[in-house]
Amino acid sequence: MKILLPLLLMFSLAFSAQIDEFASELNYSRDYNSALKDAKETNKLLMLVIVGDYCPWCKKFERKTLSSKNIKSKVSKDVVPLIIDNSKDRGNYPEEFYTQRIPTVLFIDPKTQKSIHKTLGYTKKKEFLKDIDSALNKYKK
Repeated sequence: MKILLPLLLMFSLAFSAQIDEFASELNYSRDYNSALKDAKETNKLLMLVIVGDYCPWCKKFERKTLSSKNIKSKVSKDVVPLIIDNSKDRGNYPEEFYTQRIPTVLFIDPKTQKSIHKTLGYTKKKEFLKDIDSALNKYKK
């Protein structure tokens, strides 16, 4: 038992560091309130990416979709990106956005703080670009 607890702590810290590293590399916020403030100030949608470091589909989505050149460009131009861990960050974002199905991306109107578009599961690049455009069209209406 004495060995198990330190090992669990070490793995927990390593997993949270991976999301922080991804957020830093792609310039995604890790704080809901500051991302919401930025979205309001810039009049952009808030893109809330909900993942878990233990989730292989989340890793694939981060690595293949979110890290692609076209997606990075579109995201930096049109939305305020925020990435959170669905369990470790629980309580640091509105409970209404909590989900057990990950990866999930919610596009949130910063004025109403309501989700206007949602994607579930791993999404390929072309499909995700369409999702971003669809969310932006709903936001502009």
